[in-house]
Amino acid sequence: MEAAHENPIGGGGTSLHVPAEVLEIAIESIGVFFEPITRMDRRTIASDFIDLSRCIKRTRELEQHMSIRGKKLLDIGSGYGTNLATCIADFGADGYGVEPSGVGFGQGYVASRILLAANGIDPERILNSVGESLPFADESFDIVYSANVLEHTQNPEQVLREAMRVLRPGGLLYVELPNYLSYFEGHYMVVQPPILWKPMLAWWVRLVFRRDPSFARTLQTKINPIWCRRQIRELSRKNCLEQVSLGEDRFLKRLSEAFVFEAQIVKGSIGRLIKLVQMVNLGNWIGHLLVGLQAHYPIYMTLRKCSGEVLPGRNQ
Repeated sequence: MEAAHENPIGGGGTSLHVPAEVLEIAIESIGVFFEPITRMDRRTIASDFIDLSRCIKRTRELEQHMSIRGKKLLDIGSGYGTNLATCIADFGADGYGVEPSGVGFGQGYVASRILLAANGIDPERILNSVGESLPFADESFDIVYSANVLEHTQNPEQVLREAMRVLRPGGLLYVELPNYLSYFEGHYMVVQPPILWKPMLAWWVRLVFRRDPSFARTLQTKINPIWCRRQIRELSRKNCLEQVSLGEDRFLKRLSEAFVFEAQIVKGSIGRLIKLVQMVNLGNWIGHLLVGLQAHYPIYMTLRKCSGEVLPGRNQ
């Protein structure tokens, strides 16, 4: 019988397991790639990436806005399939994912299909595609979800337009994003100044931390709350939308409470800094200051598509 890699951090209440083959793929792709960038052990990186307890937590946070049981859900950039499998097996969603195949990060497509099959879920629920061109009809989904994907896409604006196209009236768009006006870079696991133009991050990681800047040059560092509000205005030209949140309240709550690290690599990188911040954060003044500076991290762009209303000029 094939060995299974169980949840590396806690149980999380999931019924799923990650096959050893999927863990090894993650180590040899995600782990190997990020090891020199984060200067963390590749096995720790891979284990964090496929940690099922994090998927349970993310899905519970999503469910604060809409129950996903029985809902048709799309995961854009479904990666290694852990979030999608969690939504299907543990929360009862009718879930589908899109993930492009290829080498390197593209191994997620193959690994995710192995993971789904090992847990009795039809691997055909994951399609080989990109977010800029979703292979689904208009208004196909109740929920469109994406976590830490848009910064890696060629055209994040087009991904959002496609997400809105396939979302049904009354549906929820829920996108987790980095904030490049914040003081933390989640891929290199380093503190940073607010990124005001694209070359800044590459220069920063090379000159200050002596890290390879090649990956930084590929990131969509224009993503921040200002960019998000601009996209919401553009999307509203053809869709009736309600902006639910950009995640400020969740950031304030998290900073005011005992900090729980979702990933060991984050704890290892900035654990001491977070403890110091919380020691002097009386009345959560630091949290409120960061929100005022639009520097909260991450962004949770949460939009609801109005029910039964079509604005003039909307594509049919």
